[in-house]
Amino acid sequence: MTGPSTPLAELTEALERLAGGADLLPTELPVLSDLDLDQVKALEATWPRIPDETRVKVITEAVRLSDETVEVEFSRFAAVALADPLAEVRGAAVEALRESTHRTTARLLTSVLRDDDDEEVAAAAADILGEFVIRLELGRFPEHEGEAIVEGLRAAAANPARAPAVRASALESLAPRSLPWIDGLVLEAYYGDDETVRLAAVRAMGLAAREDWLEYVLEQFDAGDPEFRREAVIAAGEIDSEDAVDRLADLFVDSEEEVARAAIAAAGEIGGEVALEYLRDFAGDAPEEFADLVGEAIEAAAGVRRDHEEFDE
Repeated sequence: MTGPSTPLAELTEALERLAGGADLLPTELPVLSDLDLDQVKALEATWPRIPDETRVKVITEAVRLSDETVEVEFSRFAAVALADPLAEVRGAAVEALRESTHRTTARLLTSVLRDDDDEEVAAAAADILGEFVIRLELGRFPEHEGEAIVEGLRAAAANPARAPAVRASALESLAPRSLPWIDGLVLEAYYGDDETVRLAAVRAMGLAAREDWLEYVLEQFDAGDPEFRREAVIAAGEIDSEDAVDRLADLFVDSEEEVARAAIAAAGEIGGEVALEYLRDFAGDAPEEFADLVGEAIEAAAGVRRDHEEFDE
């Protein structure tokens, strides 16, 4: 945190050093944490004078520090950096907001999604907005503000002029919301021509975690592209239907190791007697490098069975 005696003076001194091209020591980064309004004004006034390389370095280090500790809060710093001319800085600023649940953060990210001309920055904003959609669906976010987020994501996902990465991220972020028109968007993407958006549709089906999507997910188990098979397997695990277990077992020996690993893990997540039997049978013939994964999947599947038995009692 900033020093308790003269925080504005401390921040001003640090900013002037940055403007001169100096770096902040890791121990000095918290001076940019938990800014008050006067400090934000000071940052806004000085930030444009700081060299490009230094701005990139400072915001990147702030993201790293926020990942390592909950003792810092960079949302107001990141809000200033979102207006930076460099996409690299804006992208890092978006990442700095990933753990924030403030309504102001949601509004900022919705604006970034709508207005930022860099597809990676806009896609990252769409991705983080998915956390707010989940909170809205669970009744933990104000309805009127949450719906503004949903509409922003809808506009991005449905707009063929937006970059595929942006449309894909927006579609996945919408998936947890229970609204009929979202199903239409997912199906349109699933049958569309762009591979990135089609793959997002498969992920969205898993994120929705509804059994009525299972037929589409199982269809992708036979896809020639291993990335589609892998994402479909993951989605099947999230849908959590025992109807997928027979097909998952076929993929324990998929030619692509990542697909096989995902299938084993998904069977463990779904659990039940059938999954447990398949996993135990496979354990005897599994490659040595799969041994730990299969063991973990068997343990997970057995745990699911115990939970079901206790529930039935």
